[in-house]
Amino acid sequence: MTFVLHRAERADVLAEVLAGILATPPADPFTQEVVAVHSRGVERWLAHRLSAHLGTSPGRADGVCAHLEFPFPGRLVQSALAEVTGLDPDADPWRPERLAWPLLDVVEANLHEPWLYVLAGHLGVGASPSSANEDDDLARRDRRFAAVRHLADLYDRYAVHRPAMVLAWNDGRDEDGDGHPLDPSVAWQAELWRRLRAAVGDPSPAERSADGCAALVAEPGLVDLPERLFLFGLTRLPASYFDVLEALAAHRDVHLLALHPSPAAWATDEQESLRHPLLRAWGRDSHEMGMVLRGRLATATHAATDDRHHPLPDETTADASLLHRLQAAIRADDPPDAAGARPALDPADRSLQVHACHG
Repeated sequence: MTFVLHRAERADVLAEVLAGILATPPADPFTQEVVAVHSRGVERWLAHRLSAHLGTSPGRADGVCAHLEFPFPGRLVQSALAEVTGLDPDADPWRPERLAWPLLDVVEANLHEPWLYVLAGHLGVGASPSSANEDDDLARRDRRFAAVRHLADLYDRYAVHRPAMVLAWNDGRDEDGDGHPLDPSVAWQAELWRRLRAAVGDPSPAERSADGCAALVAEPGLVDLPERLFLFGLTRLPASYFDVLEALAAHRDVHLLALHPSPAAWATDEQESLRHPLLRAWGRDSHEMGMVLRGRLATATHAATDDRHHPLPDETTADASLLHRLQAAIRADDPPDAAGARPALDPADRSLQVHACHG
């Protein structure tokens, strides 16, 4: 089976691509299709767009979007791993809200150890309070649980975005996941994680993911998922998610419909080499996703891969508005015109507006 990447600069183009695939029903017409989305707002918008394509009368947009499931991408990945590992995600001891309590015990037991001096200093442990700073030190000690809860969230994000780093820590190596040693100022996080792993006892998400992916490839029937899956409108994809999706694609078609602002930017690895300042400043997430996907598509081992760019429809009428020119420049990664070469603005052009607002 195949992992297919669909790229486009606009969400409506991706919606039409998705509708075209869904128009061909699965072998079992009662199969519920799965389309992962990153927000409920996107779910409502996408369902509305699909209803204008699926089941319509000739020449009309009177169709219906039905029998589709819209999970979040994280939930889709976690549910697949849960089915093959036998662990209910809601009972996972590594969920941040559960992990905070054993982590608090580990921190309390090691706060006076030399290797944990950075965290101890943050919490006001080991200081010599005077009348001038005693209240401040007491306040820092009182915020201990908040700091530990933040660390639990941090370890959870590491497992999602940097699983190779967590696996290196598990093997006793203080590395960043790419083979480079950790900076001494953050090396305490690796030692703290190892002591937390011993306290929890159960395998961490990064460990379970490797075993779960192997099980998905070996026994595809372990998960109750249809013969094809879709992920719509993503602008970022953590490395751990790709591992699971590639394993699923060994026996299913997995379609990732990704928004990417510029085909020109897709081909480069250097964010700073982009010429358009807005593309450099605002396109970082999609650029990093592009780097990850290009590398992973080239080295995928469990499934065939396909990278498809869907260009925008031809513009039948010339649009000289400021917004249109800006969008075209971002897509092509064209630098702004020199001050003397910029076209005059139409006073009636309201296509691009700047509003002052709170936040």
